[in-house]
Amino acid sequence: MINKACRASAWVGTFAALVCASPASAMEKRCGWYHNPTPANHWLVDRDGEWTLSLQGSEPVPGFQDLTTDAFDFGDAWVKTNGYYGYGCACIDGVFGPAGSGEVAAITRMQPIALARCERDPALPGADGD
Repeated sequence: MINKACRASAWVGTFAALVCASPASAMEKRCGWYHNPTPANHWLVDRDGEWTLSLQGSEPVPGFQDLTTDAFDFGDAWVKTNGYYGYGCACIDGVFGPAGSGEVAAITRMQPIALARCERDPALPGADGD
């Protein structure tokens, strides 16, 4: 059920999506393998599964296109697997569905982090899915 403030709000975009998604929704930080294997295909794999951020031919999740270029600046922590495309390790702040659902209501921030953090995390699969 959408709360009264959401119905009355004239705000649109990412803020509305974050506030109005549902009463149970809350901002959270998820960290894991960030994949961008081909143009417009982006997802995060963490201990709870795969979270789709953008798929070629579809609208990305709210907030994805608003990320600054710093959010994608992995520097030496980017592993190229297909020309420029590849993977890195990142933390993403946003509103996510239940664990394992893959649902992402909106994101507000993505921060690249050291590959070693994902490589050492026993709760994460390997970058290649193993």
